[in-house]
Amino acid sequence: MAPSSRTKPWSRTRIASSAITLSVVAMLGPSLEPLPEGIAERYGIAIPTVGERLAGGSTGSLLRAGSVVVRAEHADPQNVRWEHELLFFLAEESEAVIAPLLQRDGSSFFLDGDRVVSVFPFVDGESLKLGDKSLRRTWPTLIGRLHRRAQAWPVQTPRPGVPGFRDRDWEHNDWWDWDAVEKAPALIRAYEELREWVAHAPPLTVCAIHGDLHPANVLTRDGRIAGIIDWHYARRDWPAFELACVAWDVSRRPNTIVLDDVVMERAVTDYIAAGGPGEPEHLRTLMRLRALAALLFSLTRAARGLSSNPAFINMLLPALDAFA
Repeated sequence: MAPSSRTKPWSRTRIASSAITLSVVAMLGPSLEPLPEGIAERYGIAIPTVGERLAGGSTGSLLRAGSVVVRAEHADPQNVRWEHELLFFLAEESEAVIAPLLQRDGSSFFLDGDRVVSVFPFVDGESLKLGDKSLRRTWPTLIGRLHRRAQAWPVQTPRPGVPGFRDRDWEHNDWWDWDAVEKAPALIRAYEELREWVAHAPPLTVCAIHGDLHPANVLTRDGRIAGIIDWHYARRDWPAFELACVAWDVSRRPNTIVLDDVVMERAVTDYIAAGGPGEPEHLRTLMRLRALAALLFSLTRAARGLSSNPAFINMLLPALDAFA
């Protein structure tokens, strides 16, 4: 069977990209690289033979070539197929979700050696600014609608290789290495308490979620949300976790962990009014879980000598106790 077969004509003309945008990621210098062969013939589009490398693409490369972006990644084809099927389903109802382009044979990716290659339209835009008051209501409403739509997705199987919090190996995984990180008392306390909470969490709703929902993955243009990008960590998990992420982002005062309770409550109200299924009863616990995951990710990078943000780390550490 062809990968992710679809015949939706709109998927060839959407002016957006779920992979990247030039305004969000920094260019890695004037680096041109050859594109995988045969893209023009496969997709029936005029495209350069080389693309300009963009930052991102942790499992491969992202290359902008004119009006499209080519993603070539080292990934399980079944993993990519799961993501593409989700994008197609969500995009039928929301213009903020952009499905990949289809090849002439109706498939959404092809194999190039050990890489999976897919093509997305390019979108211009800027990452969501936390201080943009005009989007404080649009953002929670949009996520509520996406979660409502995701509940109706008939695929019930987990995404291959991308577990939810309850099924994640809490010692060593693709986000963090507990043995490698520097363990402050607040970190140890939060890690132990949240690991126990996740293992015995109440029966929360589970559906497909974006999985890495933060402002850098939300594109805005002309005062509206133009697209939600980078679905690399999309998985079946708790929509309540993403409700907590959105409520935190819209209500947090810049460069602090102080939340505006009025804004936070309104975000939850707007999310629920849009049909969002995520339960708000555990909002602060899930905010703490988000802070823990982000902190462990950053500390693991630092321990491995990779780029990290000490100011971000120092901001997150107090949040572990503040949300307890």
